[in-house]
Amino acid sequence: MTEFLRFTAPDPEAHARSLAALREQLALLQARAEAGGAVDEMSLLEVVADLAGLLITARHEDEALQLLQAHEALAEAASHASPVLHEALGWFWCAYATALQYLGQRAEAEPIFARTVALWEAGGWARLRAMVLQHWGRSLVEQGRFDEAESRFNQALILRVQLQDPKQATTREALALLAQLRGRA
Repeated sequence: MTEFLRFTAPDPEAHARSLAALREQLALLQARAEAGGAVDEMSLLEVVADLAGLLITARHEDEALQLLQAHEALAEAASHASPVLHEALGWFWCAYATALQYLGQRAEAEPIFARTVALWEAGGWARLRAMVLQHWGRSLVEQGRFDEAESRFNQALILRVQLQDPKQATTREALALLAQLRGRA
């Protein structure tokens, strides 16, 4: 069971424009760094995470993973360098785990999902935590691990209800589809 409830951009042309804009932004940051200019690491990681997320949505997981791996050491260093957590790192690790998931490397994705949830729970970013839990739940469904998936979806739903996040509808849909799958299992 692959790609359980995978998101598709509702406007492919707008998505393509966003991809192009982020590619250009990343190229400018990289050119500045190569020229010896100052580049804010968190800004760079934010652009990388955003671009990787859009690449994943566009079904270019290989390219997303290559991009993320090229910046993994920077993200690791940033994760340990400061006692202050930066939300951009959470989105980076969420994209990393999701790219691995969609490339069928779910065992490698799992500890990254778990670590990201724990780190960003500590950082207080409930929206990000809900997104990671949702992605992790989908990965677990794809592995046939329905009880664990249900737990992750329920955790995501609680957060999304508290936040009055419209994405709670997606989580409710995931739980309903999971119940149907369990009926067949």
